[in-house]
Amino acid sequence: MHSAVLLSIFAFYHGVQAFEFTGPDSADKLNLTQPITITWDATKGASSEPKARALELWFLALTDDKSDQSGWELATNLSLSAGSYEWNPDTIVKSIKDKNVSLSPDEVHTFEARLLDGSGSKLSTVESDKYAIEDIDSVTSSGVRGTQAGSYTATVALVVAVVAGVVSNGGMLA
Repeated sequence: MHSAVLLSIFAFYHGVQAFEFTGPDSADKLNLTQPITITWDATKGASSEPKARALELWFLALTDDKSDQSGWELATNLSLSAGSYEWNPDTIVKSIKDKNVSLSPDEVHTFEARLLDGSGSKLSTVESDKYAIEDIDSVTSSGVRGTQAGSYTATVALVVAVVAGVVSNGGMLA
């Protein structure tokens, strides 16, 4: 009798899955030029999903003006008990550069775990703390930063030319 009760209690607790990200440390900026180890604890956290059996891992990033969010699937069908995944950001950095996207250097980027049931259906999502990106210029396309600087320079030059023209014509536009 006692062993049956203990087995049913064990089965209940074994089925309950909680989840929280434990790394990388959000006090440190993400260096997207090196592999990053993402860690989690599937036995504690605010999110509790009894039917969770696996997870998909995503990286979500905001653009420099924070108007657009992009997401990349890092891994799928990861075991909850694995507790970690080493991510090599090279392909995502290449994608960012190829698309001429400029990412925000601020603490606005996150990792996301999509908890899956035994058949692969999404049950819920858990977001990590927010991260800043280290050495943003090595990640962002130089063309984007150059275009922004070039546009600013052209705008300033135009304003100076208009003001100079107005002054030299005695306050009248030619």
